[in-house]
Amino acid sequence: MKKNKNKKIIISTFLLFVFTLSAEISTRSLKVSEYMMAPVSTWADVPESSLVTKETTASGELGFRVVHLKRSTQASKQAAVDLAATGIVQSGDIFLSFRPEWDGTLAYAHMQLGVSHAALAFVVEQGGSKFIHTLETPINYSSPMNSSHHYGDLNAIHVIRPNLNNEQRANLSGWAKKILANPGRFGFFTDYATPWYKRGANRTPLDQIKELAKVATSGGSFSAYCSEFVWTFLGLRDCNPASYAPGCEKVIFGTQNGALTGLVPGLAGNAGLIQGPEAALVSGGKNETEKKQLLTQSAFVDILTSPDQLAGRMSSGHRAVAEANSDLMKFINQGYYAGGEPAEVAAKINSGVTDNFSPTSFMIRSNAKLDGFKYVGTVVFDR
Repeated sequence: MKKNKNKKIIISTFLLFVFTLSAEISTRSLKVSEYMMAPVSTWADVPESSLVTKETTASGELGFRVVHLKRSTQASKQAAVDLAATGIVQSGDIFLSFRPEWDGTLAYAHMQLGVSHAALAFVVEQGGSKFIHTLETPINYSSPMNSSHHYGDLNAIHVIRPNLNNEQRANLSGWAKKILANPGRFGFFTDYATPWYKRGANRTPLDQIKELAKVATSGGSFSAYCSEFVWTFLGLRDCNPASYAPGCEKVIFGTQNGALTGLVPGLAGNAGLIQGPEAALVSGGKNETEKKQLLTQSAFVDILTSPDQLAGRMSSGHRAVAEANSDLMKFINQGYYAGGEPAEVAAKINSGVTDNFSPTSFMIRSNAKLDGFKYVGTVVFDR
């Protein structure tokens, strides 16, 4: 009897250990480095759903709100129906294509937080049924999450919420209908380093918001890469598409010209294109020593470099961009973060970076708790 009793105690202790360990496993669904996670302090309030789990690090400071959809619904309208049924997504939310397989690859991919594409999401009701429909460039990607061009191999989608009221959401829904009614006017621009306002003389980021409205209402053509289109479109949130008149446009980022620069020294009160990992760690409660170690030894480091190692994890196009920025990543690592973040080095980095709107810009602003952006959750096809 005593042996059996001791055995029961051992088994019970073991099970308690396993349960405790399981509760502390970092992001069971999305196993990535901490700097790619969303700070819990930036999470939006959302309705309860049986399809949602909260998965965080042991400290509870970083992690993901995971929305579990059936694998069989991937790249089908059923995914859009199931996601709408959770009530988590609102019209005007931003979809960020998340590639967790980029973790542990190239520094540039880490700096981009594994984000490869940006789109807009809208809740549509048709025949008494609700579903999510996207608006994005290339314009033919716009779909109820079933575009074979993009959603077929996309296993995870971050949802980021801009700071919008109901009137603004209604305005954006109206603009989305106008654009989707005339898809031929809207093209895809392939050079992510050259936004529209840089493709002509004496243009500003605000000008390109006006240009998008002009093309949507009066005709012409407007080309943009994915995240540039999302940023520009959100600039019409205060404009009623039924009675549009120039002057209502407003940039969505609270920066000097509405775009993001490379680095913002000190981070406090701002964050630039390169500071996504840093912003996540700062908002996630990491101290300076922890932050520096993670940034210099993990984030801004090329880990896998051969094409054979990267095949199946990164497309050739994304690899080319990462490799082209390899020297910049090394300079950011060694000259800035490892060197104590000197302002003069930040200025040198900024001088070589175009003020821009990368796909990860919206996650950066959310991570840094800026402009009212919030992390909603991450859709994963794993049920």
